[in-house]
Amino acid sequence: MIINYIFKCKIKFFLILLFFLITLKPIESQSPPPPQSPTSTIFYNTSLLLSPQCRGNLVYRNVSNRIEDEKIGFNFVEYNGTYQSCVIPCPSPFFTLEEWNKFLYMSLVMGTISFLCGLFLLVTYSPIVNKTHNRHTIGVMCMSFGVCIAMSSDMWNFGYNFTDQKSICPSPGQYPTTSNARCLSSGIVLQFGGVFGFLNWTLLSFDLFMNIKGIITKNYDKYYVVATFIIAIIFTFVPIINDQYSMSYIGLGCWLGSAMYQLIFFWILLSICLIVSSVFIILILKEIYLIIKQSKQKTSLKGNIRPLLCITITSFAFFYMFFYYISIVIEGDYYERILNEYTDCLMDPTKDISECKSPRMSVANEFVFLLCLRLLGIGAFIFYGINKKVKKIWFNSFWFNNSFVDKYINSKRSMRTEITNSYGSKSFKKNYNNNNNSYNSGLELSIIDMSYNKDDNFKPIIIK
Repeated sequence: MIINYIFKCKIKFFLILLFFLITLKPIESQSPPPPQSPTSTIFYNTSLLLSPQCRGNLVYRNVSNRIEDEKIGFNFVEYNGTYQSCVIPCPSPFFTLEEWNKFLYMSLVMGTISFLCGLFLLVTYSPIVNKTHNRHTIGVMCMSFGVCIAMSSDMWNFGYNFTDQKSICPSPGQYPTTSNARCLSSGIVLQFGGVFGFLNWTLLSFDLFMNIKGIITKNYDKYYVVATFIIAIIFTFVPIINDQYSMSYIGLGCWLGSAMYQLIFFWILLSICLIVSSVFIILILKEIYLIIKQSKQKTSLKGNIRPLLCITITSFAFFYMFFYYISIVIEGDYYERILNEYTDCLMDPTKDISECKSPRMSVANEFVFLLCLRLLGIGAFIFYGINKKVKKIWFNSFWFNNSFVDKYINSKRSMRTEITNSYGSKSFKKNYNNNNNSYNSGLELSIIDMSYNKDDNFKPIIIK
């Protein structure tokens, strides 16, 4: 009874936490910021000085040591074929400071929720709670570990913003690069966690298909953990050789800076994972349909709404990220051109600043992209964290089977059970059987639950 109550409250608690985090606002955001002008910016690097040459939001930086400065994140403005002592501001002018702070706050909220979801799955399927393991539980544990690692990169930004001395940018015109320890560490955990999580998500879709088909592979689980870990290590640390971790014009933190490195070390791999997992998901749905049809069970979509909705949302998130990236790459020349036109206008002494049109990108598209990056943990929680298997794992764990629980909780539960039985044991048994029948009549309808439930007469195919 206690277990059932806990799991019934789990979703409500999650929604309350989400509402609380979204409605909570930083204290400093309650008062409107003072009007800004080119001379009112707070500089916290003495080498960055105000200069009439750098108009608008351009930042002065002596160009004499340009090559070394570019290595540590300064992007100098080029005007009439000559590099000037002005650098592009950080964050970039593609979004306003207010929009940048909204992106940052959303990432902190959703990243934290995604991290907690991944942490719950990691603890649930780990030896800390789960007594028995197979390739499926190991896969969920590895994917959850990847989610936790990737989402922890958002926590590097706690307490930071884009408006004062706690800015993510080391200085107003400097973008974090590999030379910045905080940038390098956050980029590594994001890349490793993302690659490791995506690989194991794909393997889990394959594993679910194998379970539903009844195909058992020997020694399979001994290799895929090692293989995915090695791939993630290679794809994470090879880019460090060429100092590829940095913050881009449209990023909230550090990741692979070069479009070529992003394509080779992430997006190609992600596209392969998307294609493979989509194929197996389609095959899983086909098998579910065949099982329902052959068993002649009367069922509805109700039992499958949760896993199907999770698959749909997660697939949309992955595909959106991929195609958004492709669109940015395709339109890269356009964004570079409008940025150059903006800086040329600011550098032209014959033009008034009001005539210079700031380069802009779609706020909605960028917001959805940053949101999709943080849906993996939430999707995994809905898919693998809210089912009867998880309740069974916790119910059979040490945490609900110890002297304290036996003495203070189980004794109270047994007293309530005796009272209930004394008033109507027949009614209780009837309702219990009806609940079980309604669950079993729907295919045992969750896709996840299906992977654990085996027919007594079923003979699996064993691949050696």
